[in-house]
Amino acid sequence: MIFAKKNKNIYIKLAGAAAVLLAAASAMVWFTGCALTGQTENPADSAVSVSQTTNGKEDPYKRFDAVVKQVDGNIKKIEIGRKDDREPSEYVLRDKYVYYLYRETKEYILKRFNTADPSDCGMVHIYCETDFFCSLSECALRIEKNDEVVFMDLDLNTICTVPNIEQYESIFPYKDSYVVMKGADLLIVRDGKLEPFGKLDRANYAIMTQQVTPDNTRLVLCDNNENGPFNFFIYDVKTGRYEQISEMGFSYYDDGFYDYTPLKIKIRDISKDKPVEIENSYPGTIGRACFNGEKMYISDSSDMMIRSYDPFKKIICTLTDSPFGTFPVNILGVSGNKLYFVYIDDLYSVDMTGREEMPLEEFKIRLHGERDDLEREVRDKYSVNLLTGDAAAKHILNNVKCTSFDQETRILYALKQIEPYIKRFGKAFFDEFRYGTSKGLYVLMTGYTEVTNDGAKIDAGGVAFRQGDIFYIILNISSDASGRNFCHELMHSMEQNSDQDKFFPDWQKYNPKGFKYADSYAKSSGTQYSLDGPDGYEVYFFDTYSKTNSMEDRARVFEHIVAVNKDENRFNDNPRLKAKALYIKERICKLYPSLKDSDIFMNLEG
Repeated sequence: MIFAKKNKNIYIKLAGAAAVLLAAASAMVWFTGCALTGQTENPADSAVSVSQTTNGKEDPYKRFDAVVKQVDGNIKKIEIGRKDDREPSEYVLRDKYVYYLYRETKEYILKRFNTADPSDCGMVHIYCETDFFCSLSECALRIEKNDEVVFMDLDLNTICTVPNIEQYESIFPYKDSYVVMKGADLLIVRDGKLEPFGKLDRANYAIMTQQVTPDNTRLVLCDNNENGPFNFFIYDVKTGRYEQISEMGFSYYDDGFYDYTPLKIKIRDISKDKPVEIENSYPGTIGRACFNGEKMYISDSSDMMIRSYDPFKKIICTLTDSPFGTFPVNILGVSGNKLYFVYIDDLYSVDMTGREEMPLEEFKIRLHGERDDLEREVRDKYSVNLLTGDAAAKHILNNVKCTSFDQETRILYALKQIEPYIKRFGKAFFDEFRYGTSKGLYVLMTGYTEVTNDGAKIDAGGVAFRQGDIFYIILNISSDASGRNFCHELMHSMEQNSDQDKFFPDWQKYNPKGFKYADSYAKSSGTQYSLDGPDGYEVYFFDTYSKTNSMEDRARVFEHIVAVNKDENRFNDNPRLKAKALYIKERICKLYPSLKDSDIFMNLEG
C-alpha cells in the first residue's frame, strides 16, 4: 500500500501512568520532538523513557468500550466512536483485529477492535502541534514531521525512521523484517538500521498492492508515467524478477493476486506458473470484493446485496436479508464466521452462520421466478406493465436510444424500488391511464438512455411519452435513483393525461417576476433562484434542470414531495419551493381524487 506524503509534528498518547518511548527490537530510539505520553493534557510536558518491545511489554492501546448493535437480520453495526466525521478515515483488517484511523481537530486516533472478543478494544491518541499526516496500511502506521518519517507496526513498535523526502514512497514486510522503497532503491531494516537490499530496474514505481508469505513478498507495481500508458508488473522480492501483466486492477489473498472484470475472473496463485482464468458468470455486478482462495465475498453494486461466490464450483450464498444501503460497501475481509465491511465510514459485520448456499443456475432461476411474481402482481393489481429487454425495446421512441439491461439482480432490485410507490398511488389512480384497448401504464426498464433534443444528446434517467391511448415511461434502471426517477416521470404522465393549460393555470405566479424557462434541454437558464445558485436570492427552483420548462420544474418538485423525506426535501427551508409543492398538491387532488386519501403527500406539511 502507498502512503501519501504530508507533514509535521506528532505526539502519541499511550495507556498507563508512565510515558514510554517505544523502540524497535533493535533498541532504535525515536526521533526528537515526538513523545509517547500518559494521561497528561499537554503531551509536550510528558517525560520520555525507553521500554523493551517484548511480548511482555505493556499494551500501548488504552481500553475503551465499543457498542455492537443489531441492524438488520444478521448484520451488526460496531460503534467504535467518533466525534468529527468531516475528515476521511482508514480501516484495515489484519488477523483478528480491525484497525481504524481517523483525524479529529488536533489529533489522529487509532482504534483496534478484536473481532474474536468485542470487549477487547483499544485506542491510541496521536497528537499534533501543527499540520501533519498519518496513514494506515495492513502492516504499518506512517507518521510524519517536518524532516523525518516514522514507520511503526500496528503494535506501536518503531520499525525505522527515514528522512522526510519525496523518494521514500512506502514500506512493506519481508520475511522477519521490512523493506523500504527509496525511489528505485530497496533498503532492508536490519538491527535498527537501513541497509542496501536491492534495486528496481525500472524508474518511478508505485506499489498497487502486496502479497506477503512467511518467506517472500510479491508486489504489484505500476510505473508512474504521468501521461501513460501505464505498465504493470509483479515483482518477486526474493528473486528480484519482474513479470509484466496487463490487468488494470488487483487485490490479493493469502496465496496470490486476483482481479475481475465483467467478463472474467483471473486468479494468480504464486505457487503456480500460470494464472487461472474463469468466466465471470456472476449474475450481477461485482463491486468491492475480497477472496480467500476459494470464495469471493462480494458487494453487489447491482442490487446492494452482500454475497459469497465460489467461482470454481459456481456456488452462491446471499449473506444479507435485504439490500444494504444505496451504495456498494467496502469489504474488509473475513474473521471467524463473520464478514466485516465499511459503509459510509461505519463498521459492520455479517454473521455467515447457517446461510443457504445454492448452485448458480438455481440462484438465477429463483431470481427470475421472484421477478416474474412481482411483475405479475403489479400488472394484475395496479394496471402497471413492467417490461424489460426485447419486450421493452419495441416501444422505444425514434429519438431515444436505450441499451438493454439483462442483469437479473439489478432488474429485481429496481422492481423492488418502484413497487412501493406503485402501491402508494394505488389501483384507482393507475386505472386513470386505461383508455380504449390500453391495458394501463407501461414502464419500459432499460439501461443507459440517450435522448436527442435540439441537436444535443442528453443522458436521461427517464422519459415519459404518450402514443395514442397508451402511456409509457422509459426508466434507466442502471441509475441508483430508480424510485425518484419513476415519480418524476409519473408526474409527466399525469400532465400528458390531462389538458396542461388547465392543469396548472396559475403556475407562472409561483416564479420570479419576468422569469422565462430555457424551453430547451440543450440550453440553460443559469443558477439564479435555485438551490445551487448564488446567495442572496430566494429559491424558486431545485436546480438548473428545473428551469428547462414548466413540466420539468413541476416534475422535480413532485419527486421531492413523494420520493425524498421531509428532512431532505428542503421545502421547510424555502417557502417559494413549498408554495409550488402545495399548489401541485391542490391541483393533483382535484384531477385525481383517489390521491386525497393516499400518503404520497405525507412529507409535505400544510
